[in-house]
Amino acid sequence: MRNSVRMVVMLVFVFSAVLVAFGAPAPQNKTVLNIGVNSTVSSLDPALSGNGDPIDIFPELAYDPLFLRMPDGSFGPGLAVSWRFVGTENKVFEFTLRPGVKFSDGETLTAEGVKKHFEYYGQAGGPFAGRIKEFASIEVTGPLSVRLTLTRSNPDLIFLLCQRQVTGSIISPRGIANPKALGTMTAGAGPYMIEPKETVTDQKYTYVPNPNYWDKKAIRWKKIVVKVIPDPNATLSALLSGQLDYAFGSPRTAAAAAKAGFQVQTAPYILAQVQIMDRNGVITPAMGDVRVRQALNYAIDRKAVAAALFGDYGAPNWQAALPGEDLWSDSLSTYYPYDPEKAKKLLAEAGYAQGLEIPMIAFKHQPGQTDAAAAIASEWAKVGVGTQITVPVSFADYVGRYSKFPTMMFFYGFGSAQLKGSEWFGTGYANPLGVNDKTIDDLYAQGLAEPDTAKRTAIWVQMHKRLLDLAWMVPFAAQSKIVYVRPGLKGVDLGPTNLDPHPVRFYAP
Repeated sequence: MRNSVRMVVMLVFVFSAVLVAFGAPAPQNKTVLNIGVNSTVSSLDPALSGNGDPIDIFPELAYDPLFLRMPDGSFGPGLAVSWRFVGTENKVFEFTLRPGVKFSDGETLTAEGVKKHFEYYGQAGGPFAGRIKEFASIEVTGPLSVRLTLTRSNPDLIFLLCQRQVTGSIISPRGIANPKALGTMTAGAGPYMIEPKETVTDQKYTYVPNPNYWDKKAIRWKKIVVKVIPDPNATLSALLSGQLDYAFGSPRTAAAAAKAGFQVQTAPYILAQVQIMDRNGVITPAMGDVRVRQALNYAIDRKAVAAALFGDYGAPNWQAALPGEDLWSDSLSTYYPYDPEKAKKLLAEAGYAQGLEIPMIAFKHQPGQTDAAAAIASEWAKVGVGTQITVPVSFADYVGRYSKFPTMMFFYGFGSAQLKGSEWFGTGYANPLGVNDKTIDDLYAQGLAEPDTAKRTAIWVQMHKRLLDLAWMVPFAAQSKIVYVRPGLKGVDLGPTNLDPHPVRFYAP
């Protein structure tokens, strides 16, 4: 661990010396915006792309959502101009669409088209198709009006239909009729559309204005170029050489970026944890024993790991939640204190005194995920657990293989208990083997249906404790999100209520 810290210090020193050669950064170009991301999407099709920054950027440039999450955390109109839950159970949701909207391919937005979008999203085979399975019915109640009836209460439905979650990023009927083309083309009603002639899959994606966009004044750039640069050091070099204006940063390079004159914005954002998917031991039999899963939690020196990986931009974490989330509880802090001897004892009781091997998949979805996998493997090795880490070569490779692994390194963004539950339980993407627990399922349903905030929070804490008792995950750190901003670029405003800044709002006055 000390070697890792020394390596980070050396890298910062080297980049600090390089800054002299580049000088102060040039001001933001007012017509072209260059964005640097560390990972790409498996497909430009919103039904297949997944979500989470930076993956959100690809669909949100070309596909307007039904609702817009605003920088202050509120929700405003997008393709829908009015909405409401009917009744008190949060099961029937109605909304009315904006009139006169056209997609980039010339199609017109209609309620029937939105219904086709949801139906396609649910059967396309994407990671969040299960969200549509919770729609008991999708009714067209008028040319521009839709009613969704849910199988269970979901007070956060509007969040799932905003730009951060992609599910409500509507695809045109013509696009749905040709799904293969959606992988490399765009068919949205957003301000921009992909320019195929200037796009290289997995490397560079160029967006140009959508001539049919309903709000012309919202188009602020003649061109937006999204460049995929997985390595944090290469991202910093591209920033310093003028190739990037906005980029996802890393604790390793943040000091150098700030010294070079770029704005470094941070906000508490990322829950770093190992997701245990093989909860019944189907892939790796040992994972079906709760004592093994608990041992993996006791084996981690979270303070040392967080310091080495994230430095001043992170902190140790023992919960499957971040401070400020509705799952968080002070009563659950330090739930699995560092105790390698107890870990060894639990492994021995489970029949693994001589050790075992646990495969893990780790994709560079967020900066530092593969480094985190190596750090956790190092900790587990001290108690006799070997870790075979597989790093997918692309997001498509990751999506196609992750369900075959018992564990997955994953960095989760700030989110609600409802959202995380939809991903961790039931048919959620982090539960590919479909292993559930009746107590958790019952508490989750109670929490969704409970209108009183205090009572609902108490239910979430019970559910969270049950999750930790079962050791379905191994949380170990909380990390701040870091972004780099060129002087003169406005509208980024990363903060607690704006954790995924929307590039459509960026501008250069």
